This record gives sequence, C-alpha cells and structure tokens, in this order.
Amino acid sequence: MSTDCLRSSPVRVLLVEDDPDVAKDLALLLEGRSDLALASAFGAAEPALAAIQRGLDADVALVDLRLPRMSGEELIRKLKVARADLEIVVLTVFEDDESLYGALRAGASGYLLKDAPRSELAGAILQVHRGGAPMSPSIARRVLLEFRQPPQAKAFALTAREREVLDLLTKGASYPLIGKALAISISTVQSHIRAIYRKLEVCTKAEATAEAYKRGIVR
Repeated sequence: MSTDCLRSSPVRVLLVEDDPDVAKDLALLLEGRSDLALASAFGAAEPALAAIQRGLDADVALVDLRLPRMSGEELIRKLKVARADLEIVVLTVFEDDESLYGALRAGASGYLLKDAPRSELAGAILQVHRGGAPMSPSIARRVLLEFRQPPQAKAFALTAREREVLDLLTKGASYPLIGKALAISISTVQSHIRAIYRKLEVCTKAEATAEAYKRGIVR
C-alpha cells in the first residue's frame, strides 16, 4: 500500500466571513496547510447555508458572528439543523456574554477571538474536528467563572443586552419597538425576555417589572 493511501484526508473548512481582508488571510492559512483545505468561502450567511443544504462537502464551519442580514448566531442554528454533524467554530471580535452564550446555545463547538495567532486557529479547527471544544483563553476563563457562580447568583446575573431589553420592557415598549431600538429581530427579543423571566423567576411582564424595580436593576 502506498504512503498516499495511508495519509489522512485534510479537514475541509467552510469559511463564512464578510471582511474581504480577513477572508483572504484565512483562505491563505487553510490553503497553505496539508492537513486543512478550504471547502468554500462566503461573505454572507445565506449562500453558505444554501451550499450546505445542497450537500457541500465540509467538516468544519468557521463562522463570523457579525454578518450582513442573517446573523452568525442564526446561521449556526440553521447549519446544525441542515447538518447535525458539522462542527462549527466561531471567529469573532465579540467577547461579551450575549455573543458567547448565544453562539454556544445555537450549536457552536468552539469560540475564538480574531486576534488569536493563526497557528492557534489552525490547531483549533483540527481540535474541534477530533471532538474538542477550542476556546480563546479569555473566553474559556469566562465560561469557567460562569459555572463557578452559585445557582442563586447565576439566576440574577442578567447580561448587558438583557438589561437593555428589560429597561425598555419596563417602560412599556412592545417587542417590535424593543427590536427596532436595539437593532435585533423580534425572535431575539423574545429569546432575551424568556431568559429574563427565567433569571428573575417570573412569568409575566408585570412581575418582571416589579422585580426589576425591587432589585434595583432599573430605576
């Protein structure tokens, strides 16, 4: 048997990045390695999703969160529906709780910041393909600190965006108005409100408002 037959196939990567310079840099990284290969690259979520739905041969998707039209988080969720076995690594500049936990809940298996060394990024793609969950050090520490909090403390810890939603909600804003004010979709507003209700242990807008004032979350 020849050595070519023994050599493992490269991990094929779907790249979704709307910044042309970053996309070019990443493409060069993937094409310059024997253990990685660029399956395809897109500057928006919709064509990337369509490619996967048509059967694009990819093992790992490298996804930016801030994309035109459909967000990276929504894309991750839809990619996992289309291909449950597709591993997804987020590559972003955002390290806030909302972005991090939103992406992980949507189905991402890794979360890297864009300032990560390129060698670290290549290693992360290989790691997630082997079943790992690669994260930038600051992100991994944030996740650990979250799990170290006692249950009661975690229940009351609203993210910055949840506080913004709650503030508008207590002022009588409707879901569409909240979405417009914060430039997010109504479904995202609803997701935030469900999280707020769960953390405040309430079931209605009136109860949420009362708890918000009682705890000094809004004034």
